[in-house]
Amino acid sequence: MKTTRSSMGRRQFLISAGAASASALALKKLVGVANPVLQDGFANASERTGTAGVKAATNRYSHLLSPLKIGNVVLRNRMLSTKALPHFLQGPETYPADATISHYANVAKNGAAVVTVSRVNIEERGIQNYVAQIADAIHLYGAKANVALTQSAEPRGYNISDITRDPSAPSERYRISEGKEMPVDMIKTMIEDFAASAKSYKDLGFDMACIYMSYRSSIFANSLSPAMNKRTDQYGGSIENRARLTIELCQAIKKACGQDFLIDCQISGEEEPGGYSIEDVVKYAKLWEGSVDILQFRGWDGVSSHPMGYNSEKEKPLTLHYAETVKKSGAKIVTMPVGGFQYLDLLEEWIAEGKTDMVGMARAFICDPEFGKKAYEGRGEDVVPCIRCNKCHGNSNAPNLDVCSVNPKFGLAHKINRMIDAPTESMKVAVIGGGPAGMRAALVAAERGHKVTLYEKSGSPGGLLRHSDFYSFQWPLKEYKDYLIRQVDKKGVEVLLNTEATPEMIKAMRYDAVLFAVGAEPVIPDIPGAVGSNVYNVANVYDKEKTLGKYVVFAGGGLIGTQTGMHLAEKGHKVTVLASGKQLIEYEGPHQGIPTDTYEDMNNFSYILETTVTRISEGKVFYRDANGVEKSVQADSVVIFAGFMPRLVEAMKFSGSAGRFSIIGACTGEGGNVQMCNRTAFGAASQI
Repeated sequence: MKTTRSSMGRRQFLISAGAASASALALKKLVGVANPVLQDGFANASERTGTAGVKAATNRYSHLLSPLKIGNVVLRNRMLSTKALPHFLQGPETYPADATISHYANVAKNGAAVVTVSRVNIEERGIQNYVAQIADAIHLYGAKANVALTQSAEPRGYNISDITRDPSAPSERYRISEGKEMPVDMIKTMIEDFAASAKSYKDLGFDMACIYMSYRSSIFANSLSPAMNKRTDQYGGSIENRARLTIELCQAIKKACGQDFLIDCQISGEEEPGGYSIEDVVKYAKLWEGSVDILQFRGWDGVSSHPMGYNSEKEKPLTLHYAETVKKSGAKIVTMPVGGFQYLDLLEEWIAEGKTDMVGMARAFICDPEFGKKAYEGRGEDVVPCIRCNKCHGNSNAPNLDVCSVNPKFGLAHKINRMIDAPTESMKVAVIGGGPAGMRAALVAAERGHKVTLYEKSGSPGGLLRHSDFYSFQWPLKEYKDYLIRQVDKKGVEVLLNTEATPEMIKAMRYDAVLFAVGAEPVIPDIPGAVGSNVYNVANVYDKEKTLGKYVVFAGGGLIGTQTGMHLAEKGHKVTVLASGKQLIEYEGPHQGIPTDTYEDMNNFSYILETTVTRISEGKVFYRDANGVEKSVQADSVVIFAGFMPRLVEAMKFSGSAGRFSIIGACTGEGGNVQMCNRTAFGAASQI
């Protein structure tokens, strides 16, 4: 029986995917010409809401959005944008490119009170002009310009102490500065150089500087750590001596730039055993009163500072308790945790409760180009959730290309207005498939003023993202799926559930455009026993945990096979993954160690690499190992993952069903991850 959203009721439609009810919005009127100012592309011709129609300020986030006075400087709210420049925006130019300047301006426009800028070599006068333009563009939107000085003046080949690298130490995973012990006169010169660099940026219009002292990545970080700082002079030994280098640095910057030039110091909230503790950080904070203005807390390593679903929970950020501890100590210093902060209601709660003074964010401004606007309008439920894929640090297809899985315009904001034309008339659009690509396409088309109908064969939207309802570590994907469902409802898209579209049906409705997004289907390899009562495919096993036997073998690894195996291991099954490659998960981007650390710590999860599955029978899975020797492993149940095949044959049946026809998402064969689904959906729908 065909079920439409209108007949089943909006509340039932939303509950079917685990989302809260929300009111629908009428279709937006057609938008006029693009706003050429800075070519910001915040909301292109299809999506622009602009600033003229901003609602009156609400009290929903009154603490988060309240001004913060630090000395004689007033920040317009409590949100700081940390250093996160998309690398590919900057070409071979030695000066900041227009795309780079536009990016920083957009972050300021998007609500950040402080925008942190990557350091640039400003020795040449022509380059100085471009750097000054960055500060000017940030100031245009009422934000402060912050420069990340990082290791700009640290002498090469020296460290705070003469350090011998210990390959067995846990910290070997992370970068450790090592070298000869720095003489005192060189320390003084280094401090002077940093102060001079800060003064140069102040002269170009910058308001503050950020000093990196986290996870042992610099001389300043090492100076704080008892595990790294073995000096016996005034810069080592006691905690007061270890704090001295930071104090002298900040005082030198203040002397050169004035007391109103703010200093933001980034520190790990604690270190691994042998390093400093949060109790030590409290002592540092009190010693730094009057020198450090904002104390930014990161995790003790690169992992906890870049949270994913594997190592974090929505309401338990990994660094908030550091700020809270320092706040409770009474230290007279502004606190600011960093890493995974985005949910406006939670940010408001934490600041209102006095757990922190500010929050530092990067992904929040990357994922949603209207994050600040939604904050001021009290629309936290409309903020685009980050799925914590970390692809904004680079991705598997091009490690030097930063992308955002949920913001298809990321990195294109400076040119998007020139790439997409505004629609000239309202069209009738059909979207076939209710997965992430289909829902995103429906949203874009509806926001462009078209009348959109979405067809979904099953009883609930979400596509392959429905697995996130079951996997504990996929809660960021669940947040994103539920967000898409809410937005589809609010934008007035007609949703037909339990409705399998046919070419005849679509032709009869006389649509102007059809977007086909039914995804891909699992490949069943041609091996004996691959079709059996105890054999499942990876796409539909996630809700069958209770029917599986104790011993579950995965024929195929990769990211999808591994994640599914981890889920079943969490549910108590004894899981073995037989992977064909030399790695269980091929390179997916930076911070690959996070999922690896997770499954390595699971007692019920094991894997064998460089295998070839030969047959499934007799309660076993037989395979050839790397040496060609046939072996077997016990298997009560078998899950097969041999990749996905795009449903192109099915797609082509709809090619003549409307004047415009596009294939999007996993169905294109270009990859089925969320980022590719979003890019293809946005690109196709924005052309209608």
